[in-house]
Amino acid sequence: MKRYTIIIVILFFSNKITSQNDTIFFDKNWKKTNKEIALYYRIKPSKIKTKEAIGYKIKNTDSLFVIKDYYLNNNKLQFQGYSIDQNADYLAGKAEWHNDSDGTIFTREYNYKENNNSSKFKISDWPILYLNYSIADKSLLTAGLEFCLDCKNKNKLFLGAGYGITNSYNGRYYGLPDVHLSYNTEYLLFLKAGSSSKNAYAMGGFTLFNMIDLGLGYSFPYNKEKSPTYQGFTTSLTFRITKNKEVYTKLNIIQ
Repeated sequence: MKRYTIIIVILFFSNKITSQNDTIFFDKNWKKTNKEIALYYRIKPSKIKTKEAIGYKIKNTDSLFVIKDYYLNNNKLQFQGYSIDQNADYLAGKAEWHNDSDGTIFTREYNYKENNNSSKFKISDWPILYLNYSIADKSLLTAGLEFCLDCKNKNKLFLGAGYGITNSYNGRYYGLPDVHLSYNTEYLLFLKAGSSSKNAYAMGGFTLFNMIDLGLGYSFPYNKEKSPTYQGFTTSLTFRITKNKEVYTKLNIIQ
């Protein structure tokens, strides 16, 4: 009898340790942490065949990880979906985010289907096409390309280069090259600094998931005596167009 009791105790503690090792805890910023300060948790992801999970095959990916995250306070589902990697950095197929407070669900489709119809216009996954309209003492319309320097992080850093046209100076229009850096945070704020051949500027403001930036700043002319001068307090509106899913901020609904 004593022997069976010892075996039961050993099995109990073994299962408990295994269960703890199979649970990953996260803080409010989705950084791995311990249970005492965690808000979310994830059971160690299992694997499933790619076609069985999302209905089609992905090149060089035979199976996907099944990702399920939960609210720690009530064990309700917070997220479910499939990922190419175990850390859920590269989602595939349908993903769902659940709001704990009102039960609403936000869904998004991560499509890896190959398009063999080359005749259709396709926006490149990378780089990013941007269009910016700004006003200081004159209007300036700029278009160009941006590169996401670190898209795996929630805070994004964009390096851009383009060319802009100012409205009339004494009946003439002028072209201005543009080079800039934009730091966009997960909290829907951004800071931007840039330069042309005639001026430098700095601004900050709000971003709508990195798709649209609305900013306010100031433009400093290099030479006030030579046209075109572009100076003074500046407001700007920037649009980004890309199919790179890592560019846009993901909407994680939390309570």
